[in-house]
Amino acid sequence: MKTIVKGFLTTLILTLTISISFAQKGVEDGSKYGHGEDSINCIKNQSMYREYVKQGNYELAQPSWALVYTECPKSTKYIYIDGIKMIESTIQKTSDPAQKAALIDSMMKIYDKRIKYYGQKGFVLGNKGVDFIKYSEVSVENMQIGYNYLKESITLEKLNSGPAELLTFMQASNALFQANAIEGGQVVQDYALVSETADAIITKKPKGWENVEKAKVSIDQVFEGSGAAKCENLIPLYTKKFDETPEDIEFLTKSTGMLKATKCIDDPLYYQLSEKLFSLQPTAELAYDLAKLDNQKDKLEQAAIYYKKAIELETEDEAKAKYYLELGDVTRRLGNYSQAKTYALNSIELDATSGYPYLLIGNIYAAASRSCSDDDFEQKTVYWAAVDKFIKAKEVDPDLTNDANRFIDAYKPHFPDNETLFFHGLKEGDAYTVGCWINERTIVRAR
Repeated sequence: MKTIVKGFLTTLILTLTISISFAQKGVEDGSKYGHGEDSINCIKNQSMYREYVKQGNYELAQPSWALVYTECPKSTKYIYIDGIKMIESTIQKTSDPAQKAALIDSMMKIYDKRIKYYGQKGFVLGNKGVDFIKYSEVSVENMQIGYNYLKESITLEKLNSGPAELLTFMQASNALFQANAIEGGQVVQDYALVSETADAIITKKPKGWENVEKAKVSIDQVFEGSGAAKCENLIPLYTKKFDETPEDIEFLTKSTGMLKATKCIDDPLYYQLSEKLFSLQPTAELAYDLAKLDNQKDKLEQAAIYYKKAIELETEDEAKAKYYLELGDVTRRLGNYSQAKTYALNSIELDATSGYPYLLIGNIYAAASRSCSDDDFEQKTVYWAAVDKFIKAKEVDPDLTNDANRFIDAYKPHFPDNETLFFHGLKEGDAYTVGCWINERTIVRAR
């Protein structure tokens, strides 16, 4: 068997090597089969080799195929389709690197000759690029060659590009980037070409579009794992795409997810994309993200709006409790202390295991001390109620003990002294009700 395969391999390589220089018959006058006896010979050998190919007997098919390939290259496109099939089978059985390289070179010649006689350059280049990368020795130089074939193919074929070509091109781009042969910005451009092409095919839904949809998942994974997905590369790409298709929900979802994953949320584009996506497809998560961004930039009124929307859309109590807590803090900073307390109490109602709402209420009280009364003594009594909340916070959640103690230590100096307590007819340990909207029952303490 080894002798037969080796003999077939040698004959095949020789045929493909000399065919261009010594081709005769129909190839000379540009006709399909040639003329006279040559025509009959071409038709006979074409029929013979095709029958052997259908049977899977490539050894017997090769001599007749070689004659047709050499003498009447315009007779049928199957010369090239079957030629690739036969040479691919031989490559897979070949272990010798030199022979394999020669076979791959011959395979490329078959593709080139098909383009010469039958056109379809973009389509054929796609197959050529995939096979070159698949069978060639792994090297930066070979990867670059395959990459170039595929890039030209996709550029020419556009929405007729196949899933294998799109995915292999993205893999080649990533491989070249990992080898420092191309920059990250080029990978982003390559991803944009492939991704937009795949998206357009999926939208159009031609025959076989489902395979492109499956390939798109892998394409996204290759790009996300490439390391090229950095802010300086993504922002220009997504800005351009957003300008072109501002209401494309799939793009908005993908781009916001990518920017979030790559920690690019500080760029204004992330906010713009998220805001647009929320207007088209509102979710609690999006509203919360927008609220946090506004909160961080001290756009408190806008943050409050999005926190409220997040609360409206959220179905999980624990998440809603967190939103209420942060809304309460924003409202405190806006100076609406009584409403801030209400939001903190809403948070407690939804999640009784958290001590954070009590820390918040304590700080709300402390911030409100001067607004509760014009009397200095009454202002100081508010800190008793504040400290009560800090104590409660660490009782509910011992992990907050250090935070609670830090606030207690910060506000204790604001308590009235013993002399002031005596003046008001009070002593430590007495019950006392803090007035105004706070309306808390507490214990008298001196600083």
